[in-house]
Amino acid sequence: MPAFFGLNSHFTNQIHQGDEESARVYESLIGVVTDNKDPSKIGRVKVKLPILSEDDSTLWLPIVMMGAGQNRGWFFIPEPDDEVLVMFEHGDINHGVVVGALWNGVDNPSDNNKDGKNDRRVIKSRAGSRVVLDDSTDTPGIILEDGTGKGRITIDTKNKKIIIEALEGDVCFQTPADQMKIVAKSVELTASSGNIEVHAGSTMALGTDASATVSGSSGVTMHGSTHNNNSGAAKAPAAPAATPADVDDPYGC
Repeated sequence: MPAFFGLNSHFTNQIHQGDEESARVYESLIGVVTDNKDPSKIGRVKVKLPILSEDDSTLWLPIVMMGAGQNRGWFFIPEPDDEVLVMFEHGDINHGVVVGALWNGVDNPSDNNKDGKNDRRVIKSRAGSRVVLDDSTDTPGIILEDGTGKGRITIDTKNKKIIIEALEGDVCFQTPADQMKIVAKSVELTASSGNIEVHAGSTMALGTDASATVSGSSGVTMHGSTHNNNSGAAKAPAAPAATPADVDDPYGC
């Protein structure tokens, strides 16, 4: 009798185990995001799994993110109706994880690889703002542009240029609490249809180690409480210096 009871328990356990295994899903499933406003604010989404139900959504599912950690990592949350790939911890359908988002016939990629060279890497937002990493031989470099087409920064490695453009509006450099240094082999300032103004809250010094020319087609005016023309001992002010040593490297490279 005890042996029969042990055999019965063995078969019962097998039946229970079979029931548990039959409810597990070990393959990945394609889902559609139904909600991305996580009440716990930890970057989760709810997903509908059409192969299982066209109406019901999952519980809140975490998303695999590159570099995720304490206040760090990529933050790219899928939008409602985005297609995603879902896998399940140990096959438990109540513990799903979104491992990535998918393009399809409706949601198209943010760029293309029509020449097959795969030269471009692109990060693009919903509004069209982009970061383009271009490895092509014709236009190598990095482009950062806003989705409205009003501003763009280009690192043009082929022509050895960094171009900052305000396609509409202004460009403003500000360091209200510290200094700004511009050091270059040569500098040219051109205002095509307006004025150039230089203001200093304290002392202003202009100078050159060679000759200096000040001219105005309709006149030159100089004002000052005192005026000192010293042609024998003119000396240019100290030139600014900007080297890598002036900027602390947080990584100690």
